[in-house]
Amino acid sequence: MTLPASLPWIEKLIAAQSISQTSNRPVLDLLAAEFEAHGLTPHYTYSEDGERANLFVTVPAADGGRDGGVVLSGHTDVVPVEGQAWTVTAPFTPLVKDGKLYGRGSSDMKSFTGSAMWLLPQLLEAKLTKPVHFAFSYDEEIGCVGAPAMIEDFRARGIAPDFAVIGEPSMMQVISAHKGAHRGRVTFTGIAKHASLGPHGVNALAPAAEFITFFEQLAGTWRAEGPFDEGFVVPYSTGGVNFARGGIQYNIVGEHVVLEYDFRTVPQMTTDEVVTQIEAKIADDLLPALKARAADAEALAGAAPGEFVDAVGIEHELLAAVPALGTADGAEIIALANEWAGRPGSVEAQKVTYGTEAGQFALYGGVQAVVCGPGDIAQAHTPNEWIELSQIEACDRFMLKVLEWASQE
Repeated sequence: MTLPASLPWIEKLIAAQSISQTSNRPVLDLLAAEFEAHGLTPHYTYSEDGERANLFVTVPAADGGRDGGVVLSGHTDVVPVEGQAWTVTAPFTPLVKDGKLYGRGSSDMKSFTGSAMWLLPQLLEAKLTKPVHFAFSYDEEIGCVGAPAMIEDFRARGIAPDFAVIGEPSMMQVISAHKGAHRGRVTFTGIAKHASLGPHGVNALAPAAEFITFFEQLAGTWRAEGPFDEGFVVPYSTGGVNFARGGIQYNIVGEHVVLEYDFRTVPQMTTDEVVTQIEAKIADDLLPALKARAADAEALAGAAPGEFVDAVGIEHELLAAVPALGTADGAEIIALANEWAGRPGSVEAQKVTYGTEAGQFALYGGVQAVVCGPGDIAQAHTPNEWIELSQIEACDRFMLKVLEWASQE
């Protein structure tokens, strides 16, 4: 059996552990060493704690030009393996068996990165007429946290790519649109009291329950009124409060509640539209009612003026905001990516419900972006994660087509 040419690179990347929110240095060191061996200087942008970093490198055109061209982008992190039953191989021990490559990240998404790195020496040997950029991010799996700083950095350095291919597993189908993915937290603070003196306290669970109901109603409005995009399996924006923690036990007035919500927006809806509604609900309704309740409790309990009112509150944090991708029908990158994927002449693309960094490249970087990568999203994050070797071979062929395009006069 002939193995994919990029397989050695992919196996090295799988073996280099890089679980989200832990250091991705093992992967960065591999990538940086290869770039530096070829005389290329990586540019880093770091997480706040300095433990994780993005890496961006440009292979310039033969005339030294760095503007335009295409970005090949992948995330370096993988999801955790704790609690999963891995029976075919250990998670970070890559194994080829029965036409598949097993290992954490094999599908999501170290195969794309390995194929891109396999292409690197060939890019350097060619006489490029367009630059090819490599962009590798950290902590994508927890909300596409790393990529915005990397995009801001290359834009600040005057690099303006024309196109970007984000190599998330898509079975090498070209994805032109995906929903935005957002995560937020709302923290409610009340005043704890023995339940027998309930009116002397302020129950934080009450406004939290109102917020949950509000969010359900908001999502119901999207379902009924849109905006709609029939290209998605669920053709409207969705959302809900999916995590709640609060109170201590039944006979203590609940002092603290934490809620976390998720919402997924079609490209026709912006993050700001939703966040504005959330913050208006808190500022105009829930918080004034909570303060009024605190003032009543303050008087009943004989507390000092302002003691309870100043202590209660509601804090809202937007923890992750991954913008939707909505590359226009007929955009040049759709036809190009289909050509590179072996479908010349096709301008068709697909839409998916999950979010990726492609929306960030489009919104923050002004780049025409698509998602196209080897492997099946159904295998991502699973125990015994695998990818068909034929998918890796298809990605290698894609990379060679990128090389051909970047070398055209």
